[in-house]
Amino acid sequence: MKKKFLFSANPSKKDKDAFNDAIPIGNGHLGAMIYGDPFHEKLILNENTFWLGKKDRVRYAPSFYEHYKKVQEYVLNGRVLEAEALAQYTLFPNPKQEAIYTVGGQLNLQILHPEEVEYERSLDLDQGIVEVITKGGKNTIKRTYFASYPKDILVIHIEAEQELEAIVSLDREKLVDAIYASRNELYLKASFNQEDEFHIRLQAQASTILELGASLYLKGKDIVLYLSMATTLYTPDLAAYEKRIFQDLEDLNITEIQKEAILDYQTLYQRQEFTCNDLEMTYMYQLSRYLMISSSRKNLPCNLQGLWNQDYFPAWDSKFTININLQMNYWNVFSANLKECFSPLLRLIEKMYPNGKKLARDMYHVDGFVAHHNTDFYGDCGLQDHYLPATIWPLGAAWLTLFIYEAYAYSKDVQILKQYGYLLKEAAKFISSMLILDSNGYYILCPSLSPENSYMQKEALCHFSKGCVMDDEIIYDLFHKTIVTNEILQINEDMNQRLKEQLRHLYPFQKNQYGALCEWHEDFIEAEPGHRHISHLYGLYPSNQIKEGTKAFEYAKVTLKRRLEHGGGHTGWSKAWITALYARLKDGCHAYQSFKEFYKNSTSRIGLDLHPPFQIDGNFGIAAAIKEMLLYEEEGYIEIFPAKPKEITELCFTHIPIKGNISLSLWLKQNQLSYEIEVQEETTLQIHYKGASKQLHLTKGIHRFTE
Repeated sequence: MKKKFLFSANPSKKDKDAFNDAIPIGNGHLGAMIYGDPFHEKLILNENTFWLGKKDRVRYAPSFYEHYKKVQEYVLNGRVLEAEALAQYTLFPNPKQEAIYTVGGQLNLQILHPEEVEYERSLDLDQGIVEVITKGGKNTIKRTYFASYPKDILVIHIEAEQELEAIVSLDREKLVDAIYASRNELYLKASFNQEDEFHIRLQAQASTILELGASLYLKGKDIVLYLSMATTLYTPDLAAYEKRIFQDLEDLNITEIQKEAILDYQTLYQRQEFTCNDLEMTYMYQLSRYLMISSSRKNLPCNLQGLWNQDYFPAWDSKFTININLQMNYWNVFSANLKECFSPLLRLIEKMYPNGKKLARDMYHVDGFVAHHNTDFYGDCGLQDHYLPATIWPLGAAWLTLFIYEAYAYSKDVQILKQYGYLLKEAAKFISSMLILDSNGYYILCPSLSPENSYMQKEALCHFSKGCVMDDEIIYDLFHKTIVTNEILQINEDMNQRLKEQLRHLYPFQKNQYGALCEWHEDFIEAEPGHRHISHLYGLYPSNQIKEGTKAFEYAKVTLKRRLEHGGGHTGWSKAWITALYARLKDGCHAYQSFKEFYKNSTSRIGLDLHPPFQIDGNFGIAAAIKEMLLYEEEGYIEIFPAKPKEITELCFTHIPIKGNISLSLWLKQNQLSYEIEVQEETTLQIHYKGASKQLHLTKGIHRFTE
């Protein structure tokens, strides 16, 4: 799919709107936002290990545990305001921030002697390249941009019918040590974190190349720019790294390099096809896969902005927020047939583990693995911010490690559990040790938060509580999947017995005074009935604890309706979540309406999720929601079109991984459904479609059906 954009991002602007109109390219390590101006091109450059902040900082007080227990005592005794006052002085972290993801730099490309032109930008999702074509006067100029994963470079290829002249330069407004030209190369060097370095190296190929101070003058009909970027956090020896990168290019021409990059990209992108008669839905689903391949492959997972950021100190530090945002980034990674793109998230969890293990012991005096609501390049698991509705929330590791079981559920590769199951077990061990019995005989976390919401009590704004529903739902999933993992590996029988006992005494779902699902264990008055977080519906999606036919399912309907009546879904990622929730409620009409509102109100002109500012989680969340409209699955069970909008009349959705190491392809044409199931070993599968179910006993191979 080739998407054309007949406008450019104004390179003279530094505001968010200009950045949001740029087109991203990336290889999971390097990224650029392409503004696309015909004659004054600008690229914002990013390298995903450029983080301001040092590792292993102790940001909690030695007296944390003593005061934590006092805060807990206050909350248990109903003295919430006193608990929160004490927490602000004794529990909040100092320094309050983890490391900050920062912009790399800027490339400026000026085409000399501009003329009136016809102009077109395009993003080719099938090949992973961006093109800018200008036609006018005596010249037609084509600029091709791509990110090569095999060569770890960004490339700009300029082709013209007649010779052109251009000037290229690098820039960085802050934290820069040197910018200079040498023969056919440009260099930018910056130091940060006292001992760390960041380099950009640009190599140009053209008929004529001249040094112009810290810029290069280029002349020719065929001009190529190669960019490498790295920090010492990425590779300790930057000089050796750069030498290797450019030596690898010496015997190759641009055609070979581009062909290799496209073929590499297509090994992932072309595994799955998605098209339907709604062009906006087709584009948004395919764009999400492009963004995932481009931002989560090389080393780190995609952060709040994937890897594309224009700010030195961006909103929310552009890091990894793990009370929903990072998780949303990966909701669709397996269904999108991009399991390799999950590996960076797994590596981050591994990096977090020793830090979280130490904090569990030092801060809470228990064993296991804890993380709070943010982490960073170093895997910092400590508290973040001075923000009562979010800071003291110890469920980050509990939620993140569930992806390990998901990876196993889709692949049925026991080796995943053997190698990484300890992370799940350690997260469960921490939560299990933190649970206390309340006066009603239920196991709860205390103090508890429902991220990032608040409630009213006697006209006072409150945040802490004696347990909340999202706690119970995450704990339910964590304990169940830990138990299954232990059983598969035939280990930790004593641990399983403890987890099963605690599971039997989790707080049951309750309705509040409005008939909605209670968000806390008490029916508090919501401070913001239209809050962007809908944390207590975690059990509906991304989990599947709240099922059709139960009271909680009906409560969930009221919850969603009430949120929207009070202005909910006003941020992109929240709207994407709402769309997925409607799909789980089997409400295709409202799911489709929600998708359309997301596209109209929450995306930029090229389709990037606007929080604002640009925040990538909504792009991945809306793709997950599209999948949920068309397919629901549990191990051994598939429902086809549980919430298909009536507007979708034509569909091709192929090679969808299904839990159990199964692949499903769907085709809808003239209201006729056909589907194909590929299984790797003999299996039994229940298929539900249009209110009817059938049991299939499938042998290894491909099986085709028509309804």
